Amino acid sequence: MSERHDVLIVGGGLVGASLAIALDRLGRDVGLLEASPAGELPAVFDQRNLSFAAATVNALTALGVMQKLAMAPGPIRRIHVSRAGDFGRVQLEAADYDRPWFGQVVVARDFGQALEARLQELPQLRRYRPMRFLGLGEVVDGYRQVRVADETGERVLLARLVVGADGTTSGVRGALGIEVDRHDFQQTLFVARVRSQRAPDGTAWERFTDTGPTALLPRGDRHFGTVHGVARDQADAVMALDDVAWLQRLQDAIGWRAGRLLESGPRSAYPLIQVLARALAGERTVLLGNAAQTIHPLGAQGFNLGLRDALTLAELLEDAHEHEDAGSDALLQAYVARREEDRRQTVAFSGGLARLTSNPAPLMRPLRSLGLVAAQRASVQSMLVGGAMGFRGEVPRLCRGEAA
Repeated sequence: MSERHDVLIVGGGLVGASLAIALDRLGRDVGLLEASPAGELPAVFDQRNLSFAAATVNALTALGVMQKLAMAPGPIRRIHVSRAGDFGRVQLEAADYDRPWFGQVVVARDFGQALEARLQELPQLRRYRPMRFLGLGEVVDGYRQVRVADETGERVLLARLVVGADGTTSGVRGALGIEVDRHDFQQTLFVARVRSQRAPDGTAWERFTDTGPTALLPRGDRHFGTVHGVARDQADAVMALDDVAWLQRLQDAIGWRAGRLLESGPRSAYPLIQVLARALAGERTVLLGNAAQTIHPLGAQGFNLGLRDALTLAELLEDAHEHEDAGSDALLQAYVARREEDRRQTVAFSGGLARLTSNPAPLMRPLRSLGLVAAQRASVQSMLVGGAMGFRGEVPRLCRGEAA
């Protein structure tokens, strides 16, 4: 007989694992389908730097994940934003809002290990690993058929609700036949750890150019996490640079705000392509995280948005009675409605800002400069701060710091 679950999560990455942890306390029968074998982290848990908004830190602390981090996160106490060639800048101070920080910087690999440590504390969770998602079958007696394969061959799992948390190229989304809107920014983002003459002091520096953003994010190990956007046709040449030339390129882009850049770790490169699903749900199936929307990393909102997806779903399942159908049309419709405003605003912010700041047209320069000056106004800053901290739309309870 096929295994049956209330909820089957396809994808054990950042969002899928977080959802499994959030669902553990609800008394639901949950399965987690993971492509990576036991003892091996998914590839997404690399040396990238994740900027957790305050709402995300609240939720992950309530779920017992932040406490598992091996390295202390780097607090973002102030944000400094400017654009090459434009006058004006935006400076935000957490203390001005009676906050110790706007967010915290965590290394993806460290976060992956913390999630794994927390998952191992969930004895009721059924983990299928390594296992591949093959497709969706029919709905029979209120359960969706899910075709999967492991080393023993193909089989079928059954779930009241199937959650597609399997990334940008989501197989679940493809099986549902949901089309996407795709926008290629024609940029490639390089990510690395760098050491500077001055250790991080809690300032996140972001500098926009015609070919994308460059940022220095304060890590907890006295290094900065750097991201550097380049035009797609320059990516191979930038990857081929030796460390001296690479550091000089970063220095030219970001300036001397953190002193001389002295040393860099290995570089990773990621093409910047926005992928937005045209629907978030199908019959007894829902999409979360990058499967629902892969957005420009400007503003570091991607994972934060995906986590709010997961926590909204968990909250709706919590508010439903334990015996109520986890995959009912009513629950899925409520989920889609709850996520609409946050998703729309965050996608518009990240994508719109990316297009505006990288537009080389001479007419845009004075308009951007006026925008940077206007952003120093208290009313505008409050709106920016609220969004940056993850407080958009109907915020999940755990993101608001309410007890788990």
